[in-house]
Amino acid sequence: MTREQKLRNLILDRYKSLRQFALEADIPYSTLMTILSRDLGGASFDAVVKICKKLEINPLEFYEKV
Repeated sequence: MTREQKLRNLILDRYKSLRQFALEADIPYSTLMTILSRDLGGASFDAVVKICKKLEINPLEFYEKV
């Protein structure tokens, strides 16, 4: 399972939809979808921090767990 798949699963475990999560995390839905469909490593640091903060995970710990 890729980092992106794990991230998608974490989001969907806690939120009804990816769109709802994007709204609550204050990131554009298109940005979230790009991150999940491409490479988390290529995403902007700010977007990754917002996602991790909303999910209450440390970005570095997320990378280590994957």
